Amino acid sequence: MKKLNTTQKVILVSGIIGVLVGIYGKFNGWEHDDYFIPFYMGASFMWIAFLDSKQTCCIPFGRKKNKHSEETKIMG
Repeated sequence: MKKLNTTQKVILVSGIIGVLVGIYGKFNGWEHDDYFIPFYMGASFMWIAFLDSKQTCCIPFGRKKNKHSEETKIMG
């Protein structure tokens, strides 16, 4: 397991709190709409905290720029 930075830790803790609020609401007799939203959002936040935080983007079907074509645009 990788080391989490501060932002990921905050998101993870808020996700755990959301899940706990949802579980508390479920067993305390809240209506479905009242406890499901914090539970679902908390579960999503806990998952988001472990996503890769690199700023790179992969476009599998995007055009690849050719260095030669960029040089001809500058010179031509």
